[in-house]
Amino acid sequence: MESGSKTTKSSRLVITTVLGAAFGIICMLLSVYTAGVAFWPIGVSFLLSHIVMGFAIGASSLKINWAVHGVLWGALFGLPLAIGCVGGTLQPWVAFIMPVIWGFLIETLATKVFKQPQYG
Repeated sequence: MESGSKTTKSSRLVITTVLGAAFGIICMLLSVYTAGVAFWPIGVSFLLSHIVMGFAIGASSLKINWAVHGVLWGALFGLPLAIGCVGGTLQPWVAFIMPVIWGFLIETLATKVFKQPQYG
């Protein structure tokens, strides 16, 4: 039974990381082509931040509601992005809110669509 739970945990980790990468690419392209931010280093930092956020969501064992879990991790990763955007071309509130939305979507897809439960 132990190896089955490890397999499920690792599949959740892979799914959330891949979803983080997919949403990171979307966020990077949106920020580059709509807000005019530089591809390097800002666009790439958005991509990497979302990949790590997806990994953190999958690896987390917080015992809270799945929706709150995604929003919380999105906020934790959005705050440094927002602080980094102060005085830049992208509005800091956008850099904070978008990872919150992506975190919620990552958790929603992993938990409800791919049926990967949280572990804690």
